[in-house]
Amino acid sequence: MDQREYGDHAALQDAAWRSRVQESARADVKAMLRGARRRRIERWLVAAMALVAVVALVMLLLGVGVFDNDSPAGDRAPEPGATAPTLHVIDPTHPFAHTPADTWADGADGIQAPPAMRVGEFSAEDVAHATGLVRDALVASRLDPTMLVKHDPSRYLSLLAPDTRRQLEPLFGTGRERDAQALVSLIADGSPLLPAAPKVKGTMRVEAGGVGELVVHTNYLFVYAFAGTTATRATDPMDIIVLVRADVQYIFRQGPRWTKGSQGLWYGDDVDGYAYSISCAAYKRGFLAPMTDQELTVSGARQERDTFFDPNAKIPAASCPA
Repeated sequence: MDQREYGDHAALQDAAWRSRVQESARADVKAMLRGARRRRIERWLVAAMALVAVVALVMLLLGVGVFDNDSPAGDRAPEPGATAPTLHVIDPTHPFAHTPADTWADGADGIQAPPAMRVGEFSAEDVAHATGLVRDALVASRLDPTMLVKHDPSRYLSLLAPDTRRQLEPLFGTGRERDAQALVSLIADGSPLLPAAPKVKGTMRVEAGGVGELVVHTNYLFVYAFAGTTATRATDPMDIIVLVRADVQYIFRQGPRWTKGSQGLWYGDDVDGYAYSISCAAYKRGFLAPMTDQELTVSGARQERDTFFDPNAKIPAASCPA
């Protein structure tokens, strides 16, 4: 082959190779540009979808009132089948309005002894004396400001037999008030009551016990209305009300079987009850206070709430978790 032909042929091959390289490079660049453009479009689509999701979520939250600062904590949809509590303007002069306790008796008027009659070995006069002591004990332990506000148990203890008095006295003013909680009501310091008398509902019944014993069963609800900062923002009566149920068995003992120190009024083994719509922090120390702003939640559907105002309803689980 002629050297010129070989050179011309090599030159042609080199030109063709350069052309293919250029075309390949152009194709790679075009592919890169298409890929970049596709990635930009994908990012735009993802961003757009995220924006749509955020807008939809905001609209949903606005629809249910999550961002409504004027909406009270308890103003939300009730559980299926339940009735949401109705919101009211709370009147401090009539704090029990819109609750089942509104028509109950005021204070001691709600505690009535049963008609006196002979029960076992106890005459009608003995029964009247025993039930009168129990009524006085309930007033002194649950309604008297001396006990409620001043935490002074002297009047209540004076109504009990000397031996049981000695058992209970060390529980007051010593940090052991929680141990006496089933028998008395103590208002927490810093949680003043409104001037309205507590509302009371319940029953008392009598039966014969052992020799020289008259058993008096009491089952009462005591409802207290509180003042304070929470009351100014209350939208539900239960924001300022505390309810206590006390199922307490008292035993009146007399006769030669009992020593002098054991004769009189005792509390029995059958003691039960609960507190409702309370500050658990105060309750665990033995005192009563309404729920704080931090503790305020939906108090419960009206149909559920009403069971707590029923002295014949089953005793529920513990009011506050251990």
